Amino acid sequence: MAGLTAFIEGRLRLKVNQDKSAVARPEDRHFLGFRLRVIAHTGTVEVLLSERSKRNAMQKVRELTPRTWGSALITCIAQINAWLRGWYGFFGIVSPSEMQALRKIDSHLRRRLRAIQLRHWRRKRTIARELVKLGVKRDSVWRQIYAGRKSWWALSHTHAVDQGLRNAYFAKRGLISLVDWHRASQHVVVPDPPQLALWG
Repeated sequence: MAGLTAFIEGRLRLKVNQDKSAVARPEDRHFLGFRLRVIAHTGTVEVLLSERSKRNAMQKVRELTPRTWGSALITCIAQINAWLRGWYGFFGIVSPSEMQALRKIDSHLRRRLRAIQLRHWRRKRTIARELVKLGVKRDSVWRQIYAGRKSWWALSHTHAVDQGLRNAYFAKRGLISLVDWHRASQHVVVPDPPQLALWG
């Protein structure tokens, strides 16, 4: 690194940012939010999310879904969607192998929304009644909801709540899915350019 710095600053007269510069494998470095990884047997390059980008995304999810959210759930979803559109507009070029990271963001968002919805319902009796309306078996609901003292966060991942407030529940209220978007983007067909007829 010292030799490269001397060449760049001495011969090319450019300034090297020491905090952002290093000699390392591409998959270990952060390039505008991405990592690059070469697949050995094919020689192709995968575009991946950097670890910093993943951490920042999860932090933003927490900021957009505070436990004390007091407005309507649909208002929270609208704010989430605005961020998701912008985030995916930049990071949507990642390779299909990053589907697991997108799935993790999706699932964390939904769990936090479940916790918000449970808090809005407030009482266990109301929670149980609403989950039964959503098709969860009554015995399962009452057994899990009333099993000890649980926080909204703990309740948000019980089987009964997962069944009642499933993915379709939030999709019906407009929540965007990064996984669905990315899966659809992999099947976009680019038409061939129009051919110009040549006249003799």
